[in-house]
Amino acid sequence: MKNIAIAVLLAAAPAAAAEQKEAVSQETPAQAPAGLVKGYRGTTIPVAGHQLLFLKKGDRVDVLVTFDAKMVDKDKKERKEKITASILQNVVVVNVSKPAKLDEPGVVELLLNPNEAQYAALSTAQGIVSITVRAPGDTELHPMEMASFRKLIK
Repeated sequence: MKNIAIAVLLAAAPAAAAEQKEAVSQETPAQAPAGLVKGYRGTTIPVAGHQLLFLKKGDRVDVLVTFDAKMVDKDKKERKEKITASILQNVVVVNVSKPAKLDEPGVVELLLNPNEAQYAALSTAQGIVSITVRAPGDTELHPMEMASFRKLIK
Protein backbone atom coordinates (compact mmCIF):
# COMPACT_ATOMS: atom_id res chain seq x y z
CA MET A 1 0.00 0.00 0.00
CA LYS A 2 2.87 2.33 0.90
CA ASN A 3 4.54 1.61 -2.47
CA ILE A 4 1.33 2.42 -4.37
CA ALA A 5 0.97 5.78 -2.57
CA ILE A 6 4.59 6.69 -3.36
CA ALA A 7 4.13 5.65 -7.00
CA VAL A 8 1.00 7.85 -7.27
CA LEU A 9 2.85 10.82 -5.74
CA LEU A 10 5.81 10.33 -8.07
CA ALA A 11 3.52 10.07 -11.09
CA ALA A 12 1.69 13.26 -10.05
CA ALA A 13 4.89 15.22 -9.32
CA PRO A 14 5.65 16.25 -12.93
CA ALA A 15 2.06 17.45 -13.43
CA ALA A 16 2.15 19.42 -10.15
CA ALA A 17 5.49 20.96 -11.08
CA ALA A 18 4.11 21.99 -14.48
CA GLU A 19 1.04 23.59 -12.85
CA GLN A 20 3.24 25.46 -10.37
CA LYS A 21 5.51 26.67 -13.16
CA GLU A 22 2.45 27.85 -15.12
CA ALA A 23 1.08 29.67 -12.05
CA VAL A 24 4.43 31.37 -11.46
CA SER A 25 4.70 32.42 -15.11
CA GLN A 26 1.22 33.97 -14.91
CA GLU A 27 2.22 35.96 -11.84
CA THR A 28 5.57 37.08 -13.29
CA PRO A 29 5.22 40.10 -15.57
CA ALA A 30 5.80 39.25 -19.19
CA GLN A 31 8.67 40.71 -21.15
CA ALA A 32 7.58 43.96 -22.83
CA PRO A 33 7.38 43.80 -26.60
CA ALA A 34 10.49 45.09 -28.36
CA GLY A 35 10.79 48.86 -28.16
CA LEU A 36 8.39 49.41 -25.27
CA VAL A 37 9.53 50.72 -21.92
CA LYS A 38 7.88 50.95 -18.51
CA GLY A 39 5.38 53.79 -18.25
CA TYR A 40 4.84 54.06 -22.00
CA ARG A 41 2.38 52.52 -24.44
CA GLY A 42 2.75 51.18 -27.93
CA THR A 43 -0.03 53.09 -29.67
CA THR A 44 -1.05 52.29 -33.23
CA ILE A 45 -2.24 55.00 -35.57
CA PRO A 46 -3.66 54.34 -39.03
CA VAL A 47 -2.16 56.64 -41.66
CA ALA A 48 -2.10 56.91 -45.44
CA GLY A 49 0.27 54.41 -47.03
CA HIS A 50 2.33 57.07 -48.80
CA GLN A 51 3.26 58.57 -45.40
CA LEU A 52 4.96 55.31 -44.44
CA LEU A 53 7.08 55.09 -47.59
CA PHE A 54 10.34 56.23 -45.97
CA LEU A 55 9.43 55.69 -42.31
CA LYS A 56 11.32 53.11 -40.28
CA LYS A 57 11.54 51.78 -36.74
CA GLY A 58 13.48 54.16 -34.47
CA ASP A 59 12.62 57.34 -36.41
CA ARG A 60 11.24 60.33 -34.53
CA VAL A 61 8.05 61.93 -35.82
CA ASP A 62 5.52 64.66 -35.15
CA VAL A 63 1.81 63.82 -35.28
CA LEU A 64 -0.62 66.28 -36.85
CA VAL A 65 -4.40 66.18 -37.05
CA THR A 66 -6.57 68.00 -39.58
CA PHE A 67 -10.18 68.58 -38.56
CA ASP A 68 -13.15 70.94 -38.93
CA ALA A 69 -13.15 73.47 -36.12
CA LYS A 70 -15.99 75.78 -35.15
CA MET A 71 -14.70 79.31 -35.37
CA VAL A 72 -16.41 82.57 -34.42
CA ASP A 73 -16.13 85.59 -36.72
CA LYS A 74 -15.79 89.18 -35.53
CA ASP A 75 -19.54 89.58 -35.99
CA LYS A 76 -20.13 86.54 -33.70
CA LYS A 77 -21.14 84.24 -36.57
CA GLU A 78 -20.11 80.60 -36.25
CA ARG A 79 -18.41 78.96 -39.19
CA LYS A 80 -16.52 75.75 -39.82
CA GLU A 81 -12.90 75.97 -40.82
CA LYS A 82 -10.49 73.18 -41.62
CA ILE A 83 -7.37 73.47 -39.46
CA THR A 84 -4.28 71.40 -38.76
CA ALA A 85 -2.65 71.15 -35.36
CA SER A 86 0.60 69.49 -34.28
CA ILE A 87 -0.57 67.46 -31.31
CA LEU A 88 2.55 65.38 -30.58
CA GLN A 89 6.19 66.18 -31.20
CA ASN A 90 9.35 64.11 -31.16
CA VAL A 91 7.80 60.69 -30.58
CA VAL A 92 9.60 57.43 -31.34
CA VAL A 93 8.41 54.97 -33.99
CA VAL A 94 8.25 51.46 -32.49
CA ASN A 95 7.01 49.66 -35.57
CA VAL A 96 5.69 50.28 -39.09
CA SER A 97 3.19 48.19 -41.03
CA LYS A 98 3.36 49.29 -44.65
CA PRO A 99 0.50 48.41 -47.00
CA ALA A 100 0.99 46.44 -50.20
CA LYS A 101 -0.13 49.48 -52.25
CA LEU A 102 0.59 53.13 -51.42
CA ASP A 103 -3.06 54.14 -51.86
CA GLU A 104 -4.08 51.77 -49.04
CA PRO A 105 -3.84 52.64 -45.33
CA GLY A 106 -0.96 51.48 -43.18
CA VAL A 107 -0.22 51.61 -39.47
CA VAL A 108 2.53 53.22 -37.41
CA GLU A 109 3.12 52.21 -33.79
CA LEU A 110 4.41 55.01 -31.59
CA LEU A 111 5.95 55.03 -28.12
CA LEU A 112 3.65 57.33 -26.12
CA ASN A 113 2.99 58.09 -22.49
CA PRO A 114 -0.63 57.50 -21.38
CA ASN A 115 -1.61 61.17 -21.86
CA GLU A 116 -0.13 61.28 -25.36
CA ALA A 117 -1.89 58.00 -26.19
CA GLN A 118 -5.23 59.63 -25.31
CA TYR A 119 -4.54 62.54 -27.67
CA ALA A 120 -3.54 60.12 -30.41
CA ALA A 121 -6.79 58.18 -29.97
CA LEU A 122 -8.83 61.38 -29.97
CA SER A 123 -7.09 62.54 -33.13
CA THR A 124 -7.92 59.38 -35.06
CA ALA A 125 -11.56 59.77 -34.00
CA GLN A 126 -11.79 63.49 -34.83
CA GLY A 127 -9.94 63.97 -38.08
CA ILE A 128 -7.24 62.96 -40.50
CA VAL A 129 -3.92 62.07 -38.88
CA SER A 130 -0.63 62.83 -40.62
CA ILE A 131 2.93 62.18 -39.52
CA THR A 132 6.08 64.08 -40.35
CA VAL A 133 9.51 62.50 -40.01
CA ARG A 134 12.19 64.45 -38.15
CA ALA A 135 15.81 64.67 -39.21
CA PRO A 136 18.25 62.56 -37.16
CA GLY A 137 19.20 64.49 -34.01
CA ASP A 138 16.22 66.88 -34.24
CA THR A 139 14.61 66.44 -30.83
CA GLU A 140 13.62 70.01 -29.94
CA LEU A 141 10.00 70.81 -29.09
CA HIS A 142 8.53 73.98 -30.60
CA PRO A 143 5.34 75.86 -29.76
CA MET A 144 3.15 75.48 -32.82
CA GLU A 145 0.26 77.64 -33.94
CA MET A 146 -2.65 75.83 -35.59
CA ALA A 147 -2.56 76.19 -39.36
CA SER A 148 -5.50 77.35 -41.46
CA PHE A 149 -5.86 78.69 -44.99
CA ARG A 150 -7.58 81.76 -43.58
CA LYS A 151 -4.36 82.68 -41.73
CA LEU A 152 -2.25 81.84 -44.77
CA ILE A 153 -4.25 83.98 -47.19
CA LYS A 154 -4.49 87.10 -44.96
